[in-house]
Amino acid sequence: MKHTASQNFCALILLLPLISPIFQELRADLPATGHNKVAYYAFDATPVNQGKLRLTEFTDNANIIVLFEGTIFELCDSIHYGSSSSYILTINGGPYKYYRQILDDIKALRATGIKVLMNVDDTKLWSTDTPFTTYDGRPLNYQEYAVFIDSCVTAVGLDGISLDIEHGATDNLFYRNFVKELGKYFGPLSKHNTTRIYTAAIYYSTWGIPGPTIFGWDRTIAAHLNFVMDMGYFQNNNTRFQRWADSLGNSKVMQGFSHHEPNNSLSIATAWAAWHPKPDKAGIMVFAGNVNKSYTDSIFATMDASLTDVNENNIHTKNIPQDFELLQNYPNPFNPATTLQFHIPQNGFVTLKVYDILGNEVITLIEKHMHPGRYTAIFNSSKNASGVYFARITVLSKETMPYFKIIKMSMIK
Repeated sequence: MKHTASQNFCALILLLPLISPIFQELRADLPATGHNKVAYYAFDATPVNQGKLRLTEFTDNANIIVLFEGTIFELCDSIHYGSSSSYILTINGGPYKYYRQILDDIKALRATGIKVLMNVDDTKLWSTDTPFTTYDGRPLNYQEYAVFIDSCVTAVGLDGISLDIEHGATDNLFYRNFVKELGKYFGPLSKHNTTRIYTAAIYYSTWGIPGPTIFGWDRTIAAHLNFVMDMGYFQNNNTRFQRWADSLGNSKVMQGFSHHEPNNSLSIATAWAAWHPKPDKAGIMVFAGNVNKSYTDSIFATMDASLTDVNENNIHTKNIPQDFELLQNYPNPFNPATTLQFHIPQNGFVTLKVYDILGNEVITLIEKHMHPGRYTAIFNSSKNASGVYFARITVLSKETMPYFKIIKMSMIK
């Protein structure tokens, strides 16, 4: 029996939510406003020979990761939407050779509580009555396209979407209907309002139209979003934040920084990350591709360290633990990756290493000075044999005695 394009589309919509049911069990509540640390992972990171870090390696401190470049449709259905020119797999020298490696890393990140979003580019077609056409030529209206995106997010195992507004669309009724329709499946007004994130990257320039008019100054549209991210890296910091906060409120606005921009130096970015207006901003977004881990994590660590309240007795930290701790890894047993969580209440030099059963050092995960906070590190043992491993943390602080702890881990292939 020959299937029509309509039947093929309906079959896909029914099938996609069944592909990855395990992801449903991993979802957790969204992070609190003001604690968001969004890191963009660019599959087309440049220079290419530096862009070899995987998703599980390019940041230790983010709680939200956005996959940038490539498409959600490609990850969901690489047979029909993948292409030889795709950034995801064909960038020379990149870390991924197979789509399954990306999906496995997404799963590993989400198992640690990190939210993973996929960037969705707007297009000129969003301003028409047919915003998308499937691989087999079926045109989708805005309602069908929203269902398609929702199904792909479920199938891939993601926590939401991040719109990138810069591709020549026009602010009209078609565009507005579509972005509101997406709000039925993602964000604070959706049925998944405690688990799925819906955000948009906007900036004030002819390049960023129609971001300001739709997401920056229209509260009825912005109500569908968890927050907006300002991408005007080349603009004045205070002006950028207040431009949107005056309309949407501080808690809806997140300022972005890029290591590519000369006026986004680490000193400027960390100073801004430490600033907390009242009410607090939504957080900080960093775009360093998968190239500059130090830049990314330094900015996030600064924001964590600055989240303090002072009362009449002492300093009470909102997001800083009271005790040193290395928690049991999870999952355990694991294959191939597992997450290590540790807490440090004071500044100190942190060393986190993994050893095999014979006491041989396998890898040094962390060896640097760190600020107080709650951190995670990923141990990927894909190149190691099954067996028992030990993780050992050492924290040397001027304020207390040295802290040591060892935990036992099991890797089963």
